[in-house]
Amino acid sequence: MTQPNENTKEHLKKRGIDPATLDDEVIKKFNLFLKHELDKADDLGAALMADPSLDDHKRISAVH
Repeated sequence: MTQPNENTKEHLKKRGIDPATLDDEVIKKFNLFLKHELDKADDLGAALMADPSLDDHKRISAVH
């Protein structure tokens, strides 16, 4: 099992997500992000969640 690094742990904890519930490949991808990159992703996520014109599918699609 892939262990999350400290930045990944902090990022997931803020969202109430237990890293053990995520696939190893997801944790590996999260672990590649630097702290400032996760902060930018947070900002983008907040903007997407606040946009009332988007449904969940469009929110997810916007970051793919």
